[in-house]
Amino acid sequence: MKKCIFLILLGICIAIPAQAASRGGKVQQSPLAADYGAPPSATVGKIVASVNGERITMLDIERMARPEIMRRRLNPNNPEQRAEIDAIYQQALDAQINDILVYQEALRLKTEVPESEVDKEITRLMQQRKLSPEELEKQLKLEGMDIKSLREQIRRGLLRQRLLSSMVARKIILNRDDIAKYYDKHKESFRAITEVRMALIVYPPNIDGNAIAQRIKSGKLSFEEAVRQYSIDPETRKNNGAMPPAPWNDMSPDWRERVSAMKPGDVSDIFIIPHAQYVIKAQIKLLEKVGDDKVRSLAEVTPEIEAILREPLLKARFEEYAQGLRSRAIMDIKGL
Repeated sequence: MKKCIFLILLGICIAIPAQAASRGGKVQQSPLAADYGAPPSATVGKIVASVNGERITMLDIERMARPEIMRRRLNPNNPEQRAEIDAIYQQALDAQINDILVYQEALRLKTEVPESEVDKEITRLMQQRKLSPEELEKQLKLEGMDIKSLREQIRRGLLRQRLLSSMVARKIILNRDDIAKYYDKHKESFRAITEVRMALIVYPPNIDGNAIAQRIKSGKLSFEEAVRQYSIDPETRKNNGAMPPAPWNDMSPDWRERVSAMKPGDVSDIFIIPHAQYVIKAQIKLLEKVGDDKVRSLAEVTPEIEAILREPLLKARFEEYAQGLRSRAIMDIKGL
C-alpha cells in the first residue's frame, strides 16, 4: 500500500493540467500488442512523435495511458474496447506533446528551480509516507527508477508549474460570489479536522473484492476479519488494517471527499488504487477523526475553494496557451 500511495503522491507532485486537444494534425492509431499489466509491447521503442527535436516513444505513451486504462478497467487485447483505448492513447500523446512544449518554453525563458526546492519535495514526499531514504530507494527500484531520475522528474515538474503559474494561473480572476455559493453548497466538506485514522484492506487482483465487500456490508464478515483473510498489504494487515494517522491537509481531494461523508465505524465503497501492473481494489474503515469537527468559516477555506474553482479555468486557459506553443513548434507526428 505504501508503494501505491507513493505513486499517487508522485503523480500529484509533478502533474500539470496537460489535457489539451491535439492541434498538431491527426494521428494514425494502432492496437497495442501486449495486454495491460504484461511486459511492454514490442513497439515500445518506436518513435511516435518528435517535438522540437525531443522524441516521444510508444513506451512514453503506454506509461502515461496506463492509469486511465486501469481506471476504466479496459483490456487492450479486447477488440470491442479498441476505439476507447485508442482514444486514451491519443489523449496521452497530446498530453505528452504539451508537457514537452511547456518544459521547453520554461528553459527558453530561463526559468530556474534551485536544487533546494527539489530536495524539499523529496523530503516532503518521504515525510508524508514515513519513508526513510533507503525505503524510498527500494520503492523507486521496484518501479525501474532511481533517485537521479526522480530528481529530474520533480525538477521538470517544478519548472512547468512555475511557468504555468506565471503565464496561465495569474491571468485567472475568480468571482467572490461564486466562491461563496460553492461554500454554501459544500459546507460539510470543510470541517476543521486535523487528521484521520483509518484501516485499510487491499484486495488481491485475483479475488472478487466486490463479493467480499458485500459480505462486510451485510454484517456476515467483519472488516477486521476480511483484512486478516484477504489483504495483501503486510504493513497494515498485522494491525487489523490500521494505517498511520493521515494529516488532513496532506490528503488528496478524492481521499478527503471519501472520508468527509463517513462517520467513525463506517466502511467505504470499493475504490481503485492506480498501480503500474494491476487493477487494485481497496476499502477503508474510518476509525477516528481528530480535531474539531466544526465547519470552518468561508474566510478560512477560501484558498481551497479558489483552487477547486480555478481548475477548469486553468484547463481552458492552458489549452489556449498550449495552442500558441504548438503553432510555433516544429513537430513530426509519425502516429501510434
